[in-house]
Amino acid sequence: MPKHRFTIMSMMKDEGHSLVEWVAYHKHIGFDNIVVYTNDCTDGTDDMLIRLQELGWVQHFRNDVPEGRKPQPNALALGTRNPEVTDSEWILTMDADEFLSIKVGRGWITDLVENIDPKADGIAITWRFFGSNNLTRWDPGLAIEAYTRSAPDKFPKGWGVKTLFKPYRDMKLGIHRPHIKKAKKLPANAKLLLDQFWLNGSGDPMPHEFSLSGWRSTKPTLGYDLVEMNHYAVKSYESYLLRRIRGNVNNKPDKYNAAYFALFDRNESEATNVKRHVRATKRKIEAILADPIMRELQDKAIHHHENRVRQLRETEEYEGWLEELKAAGQVPLNKLDEVLFVQHLPKEWQLKVKELQAQGVSDGEIAKMIAQTQTAKKGQTRKELLELSGKAPANNLEGEEPGSNNRMDDENGPDNPFMNTEAAAGLGVPLSKDRTLKMALAAQAADETDNRVSDVVGKAQSVKHAVGRCSAKQALIRPTNGDEDEN
Repeated sequence: MPKHRFTIMSMMKDEGHSLVEWVAYHKHIGFDNIVVYTNDCTDGTDDMLIRLQELGWVQHFRNDVPEGRKPQPNALALGTRNPEVTDSEWILTMDADEFLSIKVGRGWITDLVENIDPKADGIAITWRFFGSNNLTRWDPGLAIEAYTRSAPDKFPKGWGVKTLFKPYRDMKLGIHRPHIKKAKKLPANAKLLLDQFWLNGSGDPMPHEFSLSGWRSTKPTLGYDLVEMNHYAVKSYESYLLRRIRGNVNNKPDKYNAAYFALFDRNESEATNVKRHVRATKRKIEAILADPIMRELQDKAIHHHENRVRQLRETEEYEGWLEELKAAGQVPLNKLDEVLFVQHLPKEWQLKVKELQAQGVSDGEIAKMIAQTQTAKKGQTRKELLELSGKAPANNLEGEEPGSNNRMDDENGPDNPFMNTEAAAGLGVPLSKDRTLKMALAAQAADETDNRVSDVVGKAQSVKHAVGRCSAKQALIRPTNGDEDEN
């Protein structure tokens, strides 16, 4: 019999201003075990978690990150070896800006598992991005009460998943979903992972191949009927600007730019399922803060955040940043690609792109230049795992409709397929379904009849020179490791 029934594992840094709400909410909906790893906190988050552990609300562990490693994957590795995480019937890895939204029964975790196939090994829970509600000022109130505007169902860029799952032999925790150790070396392990019976958020079976490396829903696998993961990655404009200054759990201070805001600030739909838990969450918060030490620590964290907000408002760039975000927030869904095509470039590349744009070079031409600098990346991981497990590779690994362009739509990810084709040969890069490379291919086709080819090639050389020091691992058109590059 497992020690715990429902376990959350999370990784945090400087989340003290919103920590109590997050703990209270998930305790209310039925998680009996919350495990949090922290690193490099400056606002007292770790002290709050230590006190919460003393009071019996959570378990806290230090995430001491060795030089050269990133905090998030290091914490996941620690959690994989920690029986306080793994000795559980169900495990969910999630972030401090995510709230599990259960739509059946009372909205409790027990209601969810009672309404799915009892043979299920996991549930791939699709994100729903929540926007700023067009709120400018930071406020210490509840996120589940203040932010009710979200992306619509049909928003492929927001179809990443978090997985509630039953632990299994040789498991490795991941930020989106669990993996398995030595899958390439041990065919039995690859088969064990492939044989996992996972459901989507509507309780429908996921294709078995998804369990190998999938981390996103697709049109055929999307489901929101039973459960979804509310992702409050933006909150107010000021909240976002503070994250932009702070960086994220993977030490990427440049991640939170206006393009990232345009992606996440989705306010097209109304989503209020979690508001039914507001009163109960507030009661839990009162119970937590009845402890005078905890109350003092909470006040210190809020005061720390208020000071940062005040400093933000006093900066010369403040008004300009706000206007930049307001403009980004107005980008409609069908125009996001025009904003996002340089989002995953290293900083040095982004600066060069801005220079070229200022010179009047079109985005299509810039995309071609970028594509010409790329190195082909491996994309056969899924095929190899299927072969090792004794399963024949499937044409539609995620149950995708034939001819659909939805798979990995507009996103780089660990299961992004690359195919060497004649069409891509002219660029010297593998053909991917991601929109950025489509732009590059389209640009090349146009240039075949363009008398400015020589000028484009010349500019391409300047891009290559500017980014020559960047490693192949920083390529734009690459399957990024979703487990190491999450919000």
